[in-house]
Amino acid sequence: MAMFESALYLPGEISSEEWLGAIRHKIVLDGSTAWVVEPADPLPGKKWFWLPEWPDAFPERNGVRELLQLGYHMIYINIYGQYANDASLEIMKRFYDYLKALGFAAKGALIGMSLGGLYSFRYAQKYPETVACIYADAPVCDLNYRVESKRADAGAVAKAYGIKTEELDNFPLSPVNNYLPIVKNGIPLLLILGLADTVVPAERNGLLLAERWEQAGGSVEVIKRPSWGHHPHGLDNPLKIVRFVLQHTLNKE
Repeated sequence: MAMFESALYLPGEISSEEWLGAIRHKIVLDGSTAWVVEPADPLPGKKWFWLPEWPDAFPERNGVRELLQLGYHMIYINIYGQYANDASLEIMKRFYDYLKALGFAAKGALIGMSLGGLYSFRYAQKYPETVACIYADAPVCDLNYRVESKRADAGAVAKAYGIKTEELDNFPLSPVNNYLPIVKNGIPLLLILGLADTVVPAERNGLLLAERWEQAGGSVEVIKRPSWGHHPHGLDNPLKIVRFVLQHTLNKE
C-alpha cells in the first residue's frame, strides 16, 4: 500500500508499490521495464537522478535514500547485458524523452555503480546536454576490463559491440578514451574508488579516467579507499554524495 497518493500520470504503467518511503512506479517502454520512483514531497521542476544499473543496491550508502527524502525522483530502465552499446543508449534516450515530455527537468544526475558507471559515461558522451553531473563508484571505464581480469565471459562485451574480443584493447569508445565530450560540456565528476578492487581494477579504470579528465581541464573529485575492494559501494555517511548532487542540480533547470 502506497504511503501517499501519486501525482504522476505515467503512460505504460504496469504496477506501483511503496519503496523507501516513496512510490515505485513500474512501466514498460518499448519492451523494456523501467522504474520511476516518486518521492513523497517532490521538489518543483521534477528533479531526478538516474541509476543505469543496480537500482536497489546500497540505497543507504549511495545517497539514494536521502535524495528521495529530499524530493528527487529516481529513474531506471533495464538494459542489463548490453554493456552501454549504441542500442542501449538509444533506449536510455527514449526514456529520457518520455520523462521530459512529462515535465521532468532537462538535466539530472547519473549515479553509476560498477557497470552503471560505464552506462553513465557512455550516455553522457552521446547526450551531454541531458546530464548535470556524474557520481561514479568503482566504475567500468575500460571496455577491456573483463579480458584483463580473465573473466570467463570476457567475450560478452565484444559481442555487444559487434567486434572481436581483441579489438576491445584501447577501444575508442571506452570512457578512458572518449571523455572529452563530457569534459567539454562542463559535467563534473565525483569518483569513489576501492584501491583493492580486483573486479574492476581502479588503475585501468577510475584512476586512469580521473587523471585524463583532470588533464583535459575537467572537474573531478576522487575519494580513494585504500583497503576496499569492489563492494560495498557508497560511503558509511553518504552526505558528501548527496551534497554533490544537490550542488549541481538543485538550482538548475
